[in-house]
Amino acid sequence: MRTTKMLATVAAFAVAGCHLGTSGANLPVANQPGGAHVSLRTSTRAYSGELLAVQDDGVIISSDRIMFAPFSAIVGLTLEKMGGQYQLRTGDVPRGERLAQFRAVSRFPQGLTPNIQSVLLAQKSQTEIAVIP
Repeated sequence: MRTTKMLATVAAFAVAGCHLGTSGANLPVANQPGGAHVSLRTSTRAYSGELLAVQDDGVIISSDRIMFAPFSAIVGLTLEKMGGQYQLRTGDVPRGERLAQFRAVSRFPQGLTPNIQSVLLAQKSQTEIAVIP
């Protein structure tokens, strides 16, 4: 009898686990192709465009060019219509779960493969990703 109760409890938790928790379906980017729209500021300039990928050391965006912004150069970053947890300020370097949150709303959450990077750069008539100082 005790084993039956334990199995029933485990089964109930397993079923509940499939239906509880955060769903990406409620995020604005879930209803559109591509990544979140980003506004990015450095100490010298502002940029806006699509969040393509998030790396451990910075973000790759598509604006008039494909650009990489290291976290150290970012004064402000906001993912539009995404809420306060999707903002960075001077000195913010997301790690762990927070980094995963940003990656999840980028166009390429798995990162840019060499093939994808080549296609994106060709579309913008670039030979390499521009680095934002």
